[in-house]
Amino acid sequence: MINHTMLDDGTSVFYYVVLFVIYSFLGWVIEVIYRSITQRKFVNAGFLYGPFIPLYGIGAAFTIILQYFFHTWHLVPRFIIFGLTLTAIEYSIGFLFEKIFKLTLWDYSEYKFNLQGKVCLLFSTLWTILAFIFITFIHPLVSSNVFTLNVAYIKIAAVIFLIYYSIDSILSLIFLTEFQKKIAYLYTEYFNLSNLEIERILNSFQRLRNAFPDLNRYINENINNKIKNSISAFLKSIQDKIILEMNGRKPFEHEYYEIIQDIDGHEEFMKLKDYFHHNSSIYEHVQKVAYLSYRICKFLKLDYRSAARGAILHDFFLYDWRNHDVPDLSREKFHGIEHPAIALANAKKHFSLNEIEEDIIKKHMWPLTLFVPKYKESFIVSFADKYLSSKEFIGEFKKRRSHRHAQKAHRQHNKSSTRSGKNETGQHRLR
Repeated sequence: MINHTMLDDGTSVFYYVVLFVIYSFLGWVIEVIYRSITQRKFVNAGFLYGPFIPLYGIGAAFTIILQYFFHTWHLVPRFIIFGLTLTAIEYSIGFLFEKIFKLTLWDYSEYKFNLQGKVCLLFSTLWTILAFIFITFIHPLVSSNVFTLNVAYIKIAAVIFLIYYSIDSILSLIFLTEFQKKIAYLYTEYFNLSNLEIERILNSFQRLRNAFPDLNRYINENINNKIKNSISAFLKSIQDKIILEMNGRKPFEHEYYEIIQDIDGHEEFMKLKDYFHHNSSIYEHVQKVAYLSYRICKFLKLDYRSAARGAILHDFFLYDWRNHDVPDLSREKFHGIEHPAIALANAKKHFSLNEIEEDIIKKHMWPLTLFVPKYKESFIVSFADKYLSSKEFIGEFKKRRSHRHAQKAHRQHNKSSTRSGKNETGQHRLR
């Protein structure tokens, strides 16, 4: 079995081409299973159109070569060598894609011990474990069967696969270049495009976005930056006024109250005051998001009425998201992904919604929920929600840090007072 894991100088290179294709296919199967489970639908994973992921074939080739040279070494140094090599391959491919196409196909920034989001300790460890499983069980079994095939058939299969790979790679590169151009166009002309045109551009690359979900985050961040840049001067000019209004020190505009009055006065909606959210109640949070969305959309001449109504209902869930369970949301389910559907169901139960309002509620967590917003107003609400949530988080963090510093200063003051008291007592006794 061990002999099959090593290179054989007498073996035709065509056998290794076939092995590369087989391992690229097996990698595609692994990714399809993983992506389809996490996204709850069938996903044709990978960069190519066909059922192959060359990165797995490259990883397999390097693993075979490393095993050939280091098979006599102890397990621990081999594990380290395999891990470092596979990590370097993943990092290099991610780096090249960012440099050439200006796109981030995967992002590990949220994982601990990552390097520029391109690699991280967790996945590097998983790839290394997979490499040992591959070299111990998979490669010996596959190679022993492939090497028994007639070389003539192997040559024909290898040539066919090489031609196919070349065509598929060229078409995929053209597609990726087109994707890059259209996304750049989307960023540049975002506020000049209709909602239908934005939706059409994003939907034309649905397969690629399914295959690489982190592209959704990349697109979302750039659109959010576009929104932020477009309204930065506006926000700056009215920032003090908005803060006063959001904090209740000045009343909201009469028009805003008129838009949301049937919602704000509803008995079921008022229950949101009983549930904590970030550093305030859900009620306060949705009011802030709704009002900011209303002001931005009005400034940009968008449908500010739908934006306000959709935004105020975007978190219409009646449970503690930090400690939830049935019947609201079972404990094992992730609130961030599930709550938009819950909020939408509650909103439709008590209020009449139009298409924009439904889209806002359902997709305000994009790209986490993978459903791309259909309307500009949805993007605005998503931006306002993230913008205010981040400010609330930072505000809460600063408040807690100030509280810790105050407690620390208080303890130090008490210690100093205690020492002073002891010194005075000691001096009194000496006298």
